[in-house]
Amino acid sequence: MQMFKRIADIFNSNVNSALDRIEDPAKMISYMIAELQDTLTKARTSKAARLAEKTSLERERGELLKSVARWEDRAKLAIANGREDLAREALVEKKQATERVRSIEAQLENLGSILSSQDAQLSQIADKLKEVKDKQQILVQRARSAKEKKKVADTLRSSDSSELAGKFNELESKIERMEADAQMAGYHRASPTDEFGKMESDSAIESELAQLKASMKENL
Repeated sequence: MQMFKRIADIFNSNVNSALDRIEDPAKMISYMIAELQDTLTKARTSKAARLAEKTSLERERGELLKSVARWEDRAKLAIANGREDLAREALVEKKQATERVRSIEAQLENLGSILSSQDAQLSQIADKLKEVKDKQQILVQRARSAKEKKKVADTLRSSDSSELAGKFNELESKIERMEADAQMAGYHRASPTDEFGKMESDSAIESELAQLKASMKENL
């Protein structure tokens, strides 16, 4: 039956796709409970209808069995009174009533199988509903944990992509340039004092060089 198929659809769905749909695990579990309760209600309603049908058929069978006995008695009475024509008509009525009894008994047997199946299904639905309610908080925690693990796995998987690797290399290069700029900033221009000192040193050397040249000329 269609109503029972929905249970399998709920609990046999693919785990990953189910996790993608669960924005709020608590809400999803509540939805499952509502679906099970709705299915249980419909199953009970269906069983009640079958039981009512069974009661009606049993009542009709009882009336027909009385009719079979009554037509048989009438056939005997007609024969006793030399009315074979009436006896024959009574036996026809008895035959029709008997056939109807057999048809009803076949329907009752089929209904018995349906009711047994419904009892088993009702028991399964009730058990599953109790299980979900008993484990509601645990299921919510497990669902949230599973979603979090999936997000972490997706993040780790994306970190291996070439695009992210390229961005990382670009960032590394920028940091290296920043470090080089910082290092070059340490090499400052000479201060005025340093420049004057260099000029004074150069002047002394030039003076000594001139003296050395003059001395060498005098010795020639």
